[in-house]
Amino acid sequence: MNRNKVLVISLAIVIFVIASFFIGTLYSGYRLGGSEPAPAVIFKDGSEVARSQGPDVLSISQERSVIYNAHVSLETKDLELGLAKIRALADRCGGYVASSSRTTYGMQSRADMSIRVPKDKFHTAVQEVETYGKVLDEGTTSEDVTQQYIDLKARLNNLQKQEERLREVLAVAKTVDEILKVENELTRVRGEIESLQGQINYLEGNVAMSLISVVLIEPPPPFTPPGMDWGEVLATAIVGFFTVLRGMIVIVVSLLPLAVVGAPVYYVYRRRRRRKE
Repeated sequence: MNRNKVLVISLAIVIFVIASFFIGTLYSGYRLGGSEPAPAVIFKDGSEVARSQGPDVLSISQERSVIYNAHVSLETKDLELGLAKIRALADRCGGYVASSSRTTYGMQSRADMSIRVPKDKFHTAVQEVETYGKVLDEGTTSEDVTQQYIDLKARLNNLQKQEERLREVLAVAKTVDEILKVENELTRVRGEIESLQGQINYLEGNVAMSLISVVLIEPPPPFTPPGMDWGEVLATAIVGFFTVLRGMIVIVVSLLPLAVVGAPVYYVYRRRRRRKE
C-alpha cells in the first residue's frame, strides 16, 4: 500500500513539473533553441526559344515531333571537375549551357547545371553524364507534340491567308471609315500570327534541342561530435529553471481559490464520516 502511494505521489509530482514547464513557457517571453533555419534556396531552370522555323505541315506529319528531357543526380567529390565535364560535353555535342548554379548547405555543397543538346545526341549525352559520378537519381521524359505543332501551323497558315486578303481589301478601300476598320482587323490578325509564331518557335526549339538537368552533390561529411558551448548550455538551463518556476507559481496561485473552497468542504465531509463510523 505504501509503495502504491509513493508511485502515485511521484507521478503527481512529475505531471506537476511538466505542466509547470509548459505553462511557464506559454507565459514566458523566452524561446528555447536557436533561430529558425533559413529557407532553402530553390533554383529554377529557364527555357530558351528556338532560332528558326521548322518544316511545313506535310513534313511534320511524316516525322514525329518529340520533346526529350532528362534529369540526373550524381554524387561526386569534385564539383568543379564535374561541371567542367558537363560544359565540355555540351560543346562537343553542338549544344550549350542553359543554366548553372552552386549552393552550400552546412558542410555539403551542391551544383546544378542544365544543358541543351541536339535531340539525335540526347541519349548518348545522358549515358555519358551518368559516368561522371555515382548515380543517385535518373529519369527521362518524352512528350509528343506532333499534333499540337500541326494544329498551330494550320492556324498560322489560315491567318496568313486572311492577312493577305485584308491587305487586298485595304488597297481598294476608299473611305476613311473603311480604311480604319480594315486596319483594325489587320492589326488583330497580325497579333494572332505573332503569338502563334512564338508558340511554334518554342516547340521547335524544345524538339530540336533536348534538355538535360544535372545535379552534382558532394558526399556527406563524416560525423563529428558537435562542440559544447558551456556558457550557452548554462544560460539555457537557467531559462528552463525559471520557466518551470514560473509555471509552478501560476498553477499554485490559480488553485488557491479551489483550495480555499475545497478545504472546509473536505473537513466537513471527513467529520461526518467519522461520526457515522
